[in-house]
Amino acid sequence: MNPRLAPFLRLLLPFVLGIILADILVLQVPAYVSNGFVAAMLVLVLAAWYRYAYRWRWLYGSASALLLVAAGYIHTKSHDERAQSGHFATDVQFPQQLFVLGTVYEAPSRGSKVKVPLRIEAVGNTAGSLEHATGNLLVFLNADSLSENIRYGDRLMVAGVVRATEGPKNPHAFDYRRYLATQNIHFQAFVQTDSLTVLGTGQGNVFWRVAYHCRDRLLGLLQRHFPTPDEYAAASALLVGYRDDLSDEMRAAYAETGSMHALAVSGTHVGFLYTGLMLGLGRLPLRGRSGRLLQTALVLAAIWAFTLLTGATASVLRASVMFSTYLLGKALYREAPVWNVLAASAFGLLVFNPYFLFDAGFQLSYAAVAGMVFFYPKLYRLSPPLTRWPDEALKVLLVGVAAQLGTLPLTLYYFNQFPLYFWLSGWVVVLGGALFLWGGALLVLLDVLNGVVAELFGKLLYGLVWGINWCVFRISELPFGVVSGIWLEVWGAVLLTLVLLFVAVAWETRRGRFLMPAVGLLALLFWQNARIKVHQAQQQQVVVYHVNRQHLVDCFDGLQVFRLRDSLGEKQEKFAAQRNRWALRVEKETELPYEKSGLNVTSRFLYREPFLFVGGKTIAIINDASLVPAGVTQPFGLPVAAVVLTHNARVNIADCLVQFPGALLVFDAGNKPWRVEKWKKACDDIQVPYHDVRTNGAWVLNL
Repeated sequence: MNPRLAPFLRLLLPFVLGIILADILVLQVPAYVSNGFVAAMLVLVLAAWYRYAYRWRWLYGSASALLLVAAGYIHTKSHDERAQSGHFATDVQFPQQLFVLGTVYEAPSRGSKVKVPLRIEAVGNTAGSLEHATGNLLVFLNADSLSENIRYGDRLMVAGVVRATEGPKNPHAFDYRRYLATQNIHFQAFVQTDSLTVLGTGQGNVFWRVAYHCRDRLLGLLQRHFPTPDEYAAASALLVGYRDDLSDEMRAAYAETGSMHALAVSGTHVGFLYTGLMLGLGRLPLRGRSGRLLQTALVLAAIWAFTLLTGATASVLRASVMFSTYLLGKALYREAPVWNVLAASAFGLLVFNPYFLFDAGFQLSYAAVAGMVFFYPKLYRLSPPLTRWPDEALKVLLVGVAAQLGTLPLTLYYFNQFPLYFWLSGWVVVLGGALFLWGGALLVLLDVLNGVVAELFGKLLYGLVWGINWCVFRISELPFGVVSGIWLEVWGAVLLTLVLLFVAVAWETRRGRFLMPAVGLLALLFWQNARIKVHQAQQQQVVVYHVNRQHLVDCFDGLQVFRLRDSLGEKQEKFAAQRNRWALRVEKETELPYEKSGLNVTSRFLYREPFLFVGGKTIAIINDASLVPAGVTQPFGLPVAAVVLTHNARVNIADCLVQFPGALLVFDAGNKPWRVEKWKKACDDIQVPYHDVRTNGAWVLNL
């Protein structure tokens, strides 16, 4: 790749650096600095009109790069909703009971709770004391007839306790607060339906109103023709990118086969649309500049109509911007190198919303396209010549391999697994998805023209989606289908990305010296991972997890873990503890039921209900006052270092401390909140330390 053919890449990189610095640093930008930045940009633009000596070109380039870094930094800081004038959180202590008036600015997502993003217009302590305010608020509602009918553009009045979004309660767990921050949401409220009033509809941007309306109409059409839950969920995801109705089993099957990209309308879908349109329009007598412009206008209209029809989700919006940039470049009789198209579309999207940079979908989309652009043609040139249909099948395989290479660091970092049968499922979801995309478009047309024909055609599409699901589930059941439990830190993902970049440069330039840094970085990655694993082989740690209304304790002894748990479902346990076990490189999990009595002896680990001995310390796990043996103060001959109270143990704090003096009190999430508050008040009265798992997160004891 010639860097001169991708000028936007030189603009994008410093701009991205500025966005990253704004995310890392807390330094706010004063108004006079912003004004000075604008003045410097104007000077730089004017300077571009004057000629200067070639030897000084680096000076202008350096100044441009620095200003772009500053532009990314200032733009990101100003984009933060908390930087808005009159933000509702100014001088307010949270949690706080508030009445909030606002407008729904995105389509609500539905699951066990209905999540409604609200753009605030006014807040107050009472309904009659509302004052103008700005900001964003995520409202959680119980799923019922009222909340299910909330749409984009509805104007709502809600009353509830507003609080700052909370970080993860368990070590290495998914950081939902971070995720919401990338959506520009920093506050949330759980609201009862009787505290919700719909004041009006039809507010908001016309473009988004039309987009969400089209999506809802299309979902209604799919519900009629796909009556079973799994097939409707797959159809709505394949055609519209709507994934709220996917079951956990379907998500797991598609993830384990590397097919999740098919369930999000993205560049693949827009690419299918673009290819089909170009093939069709290529048969029309469109010649010359006017013909090329007309062809471009028709394709752009079709792409953006598809974008509206699918609800203009982030993934399809990215793809539409990317293809639109490419088409406009070609229409103006200019070369449109794909690397410049990628950089230009990414730059435009980041100017629109700098938080896109931290979105996993954004990163995966561009990494996949970059992988396909670079690796696919090189892999195809290495393949042997084949006849037409085997060659087409090989192309599908190589596209999947190229995309997997491009996204490898991100896949390992975000999903902690690698699907080994992605090449097999790729043929199913890519070819089946292409057929369903065009079939879905035809179904929409037939539904308008002839309901009887649409009904028959819908049955064919139903069979197609059923077959896709069946194949994906069967592939997910194949042995050794996925390598899971891979733990990659941020620095590891960066090193692996640099390895791929050096390999790509060596392959492009055919200079072997670029492989040496790749080998060195890969060796550094393996060495650091081995060093961490040797350290963790000696680890001893106790973790009392945050699991709502349940009790889960992990005792780590080297690379094995002993679990103490009660009636906990597998899904709950994995959600709470799986990522922490992966991060600590656990190789063996041993079941130790919570209710078991007697003595269990392993390496450096003893358990006799209700006492746990590990690493030279003793912990009492009390779920009822009757489990506290009278007069036992030093089981295993050691004083009790901590007392974990769970399942609403009928324990008096003062009596507990008399029996176990100096012990830290830990209240896990298996207790009712009112009982924990009672215990905390008793501790505060006598000034003894405690740890509340429900509010402070998991309790971790390193031994």
